[in-house]
Amino acid sequence: MNAVNKNNSTLVQQLIQQGADVDELDASRDAPLVMAAYKGYNEIVKLLLEAGADVGAVDPGMKATALHAASYAGRAEAAKLLIDYQIDINKQGPYNGYTALHDAIWQNNVEVVKVLLDANADLNLKSNDGKTPLDFARSKNHREIVGLIEEKSGK
Repeated sequence: MNAVNKNNSTLVQQLIQQGADVDELDASRDAPLVMAAYKGYNEIVKLLLEAGADVGAVDPGMKATALHAASYAGRAEAAKLLIDYQIDINKQGPYNGYTALHDAIWQNNVEVVKVLLDANADLNLKSNDGKTPLDFARSKNHREIVGLIEEKSGK
């Protein structure tokens, strides 16, 4: 995790080659893949995925996946990598019911929204407060995202 936090992809690669556990949690219970995705360390995300990192790993607080983290933080390239490795694009957080699309909308991360829409994120899933991604985008007054979702859904 120290190598991940320092964005040292060379060291991450060496540690993987030496048999390091790519899913080993740090003292805060953070998973390397979630942290790398959140920080946008794309080379490290790719190395971890290639080494078999668990795409189902979640952070200790919100129980969010690496895709949630990338979406919230506006990391479009990390989101693409995770989707390529079959992460559950529609997984909902246990506390708020947000999907990665909800998280991207929350932070007005238009590029991530585009990635998720291109990957066919489910536009009908509702958060725990009953909002679809379109409802949520409207409530946040994110007009560009509203337009993208309306275009995708044909509404």
